[in-house]
Amino acid sequence: MDAADKWIVAFQGERGAYSEQAVRQQFGAAVTAIPCRSFTEILEAVHHGRSAFGMLPVENSLAGTVVPAYDLLVDHDLRVQAEVILRVSHCLLALPGVQLAEVTRVKSHYQALAQCEKTLLRLGLEPVTYYDTAGAARDLAANPEVGTAVIASELAATTYGLDILARGIEDESFNFTRFFVLGRGDPPRHDPSKTSIIFTTRHVPGALYRVMGELAERGINMTKIESRPRRNRPWHYLFYVDFEGHEDDPPVREALMSILKQASFLKVLGSYPAANL
Repeated sequence: MDAADKWIVAFQGERGAYSEQAVRQQFGAAVTAIPCRSFTEILEAVHHGRSAFGMLPVENSLAGTVVPAYDLLVDHDLRVQAEVILRVSHCLLALPGVQLAEVTRVKSHYQALAQCEKTLLRLGLEPVTYYDTAGAARDLAANPEVGTAVIASELAATTYGLDILARGIEDESFNFTRFFVLGRGDPPRHDPSKTSIIFTTRHVPGALYRVMGELAERGINMTKIESRPRRNRPWHYLFYVDFEGHEDDPPVREALMSILKQASFLKVLGSYPAANL
């Protein structure tokens, strides 16, 4: 993934979205980033060759797991190429020439508004829920509204020609979104590596304990575990697990073989370079 000028990468949202910012962080400014209306459209674009990779958000340090993204990983055979961790920094944007004192209300996605609640209260600004952060920026630029600002990314300001009235207005500085870069085939190995799997256990006592024990017995460090309901079997669950190491490492390979014998279903999403926080 070094020759960024030849890559086409799909992301969900409007241009200027935080997902596009993650694309440019990973691939550089020369990458061609194509917006998609949904997570499904991202995966379909990669599957059918319309893009080389897809940037899929899977987890936020404040809001938690992006549930629709994890559900889609079960149904598609794309492989994780890398993980990207983006520091989410919200900016207050307005039309060129508008001063902060002229702003009375702020439009943005409900999560962005919630993450900047203290700042908005301190400034006496009315929050107005909008469908998307970058979409709010785009629509303000296209249809100016007196006294209105938006919360979006710095990239959105550049994309739509808006002024940045304030940077880093989020209440909590520890706001990161983790993405999977999805593609066809396996990426070249770059250590440190992580591996992600999905599995189901048999509905018997101790089944999950024994599966997790295969990692623990080999000294493999688990970094995430998440359960999701199986859509075709009520009260049965899929488990999503990330752990350190590469599937070509003997301990990981042995653990996966043992898990395969014990689980009723196992899917390896891929081994990929771990991101630095």
